[in-house]
Amino acid sequence: MSERTIIIIGSGIAGLSAAEAARKQDPDVKIILLSEDTYLPYHRPRLPSVVMEPEMIDRVFLHDQAWYDERQFDLRLGASVNSVDVDNQRVELSDLSTLKYDKLILATGSRSFLPPMPGNDLPGVFTLWTLDDAKAISNFVEKARTAVVIGGGLLGLEIAYALKKRGLDTTILERGQALLSRQLDARASAMFQEQVERLGIKVRKEASTAEIIADPETGKVSSVKLTDGSVIATDLVLVSTGVRARTETMDGVDIEIDRRFVTNNRMETNIPNVYAAGDCALMDGIWYGLWSVSTREGRVAGANAAGGDEICVIPPPPYLVNTMETRVASAGDIAPKGPEVTSQISFDETQLTYDRRNFIGDRLVGYILLGDTTPFSMLSRELQMG
Repeated sequence: MSERTIIIIGSGIAGLSAAEAARKQDPDVKIILLSEDTYLPYHRPRLPSVVMEPEMIDRVFLHDQAWYDERQFDLRLGASVNSVDVDNQRVELSDLSTLKYDKLILATGSRSFLPPMPGNDLPGVFTLWTLDDAKAISNFVEKARTAVVIGGGLLGLEIAYALKKRGLDTTILERGQALLSRQLDARASAMFQEQVERLGIKVRKEASTAEIIADPETGKVSSVKLTDGSVIATDLVLVSTGVRARTETMDGVDIEIDRRFVTNNRMETNIPNVYAAGDCALMDGIWYGLWSVSTREGRVAGANAAGGDEICVIPPPPYLVNTMETRVASAGDIAPKGPEVTSQISFDETQLTYDRRNFIGDRLVGYILLGDTTPFSMLSRELQMG
């Protein structure tokens, strides 16, 4: 029977995938999952649904307690890490107790980035990254009529949709010139914006926030002021301007960091017996911030921590999402340039469907699908074969 212990810090999909892979590699190894959260691990991308339909909260949990018990995972909720002693291979918790490890996996994830603008700490200003965030927003919505979402990325779009469905007059502020500019070309983005606006959600592009203003009587949010001087009245502000990796667990440790824990393709850091996976990891210079990638990295880290010899290979993942009552899929070079490039484009302005396929010669190099994503699987296979 194995007497080794693997400690996993973090209970997101990277941490859970690591635990599952470690258990598969070594049925007897002791696996301790440390989670700051007081809830069982949940599906973070579903948090906007909790805002939209609070009664659906049970659907966000990945597994029930019995699932962890059956796999002999020692899941410790509400367990915060103070520090890691890599020389003695110990983890100190916030209650000053210590745990000895043979292998350590850092799956600490990310936190929402809140830009340092005036008023970002006012009542009525939120980020959405935890289940507690979702519950707080849902409760606040009951007393609000208007909302401003700062940031037009996927999470911003999802929460804007949820707020609109809860009955709030909702505006999205996008700093760039187009929504989903990394996934869509100009025409597809314009059609996607039309779909957003058909749902009754306002969009302001090239909109940078200067400050969030309080009501002088209540102290709560009353408006958002933009850098162009315009002011938008609002009861609620949701800031969705990206994330920052949580690396503070290893403060004081000489671990290599490039905004995230740097790893090789075995998910090993430069510290012996310490691995990293998911949002907090930069594997061979690659970071996508995607659920599927975190899952794959977690599996490799877990298998190797338990004695395996796995290599993490991450082909550029396609972007596939259902949002704003439409579907978006894109991959590869979405807007290539050069005389050798040809593009096949078809669209329907009424149905707001768009299909662009980019070729060099007869080789597919990229595609965009909006509305009708039926060809997604076929195009993905063709692109990978190219």
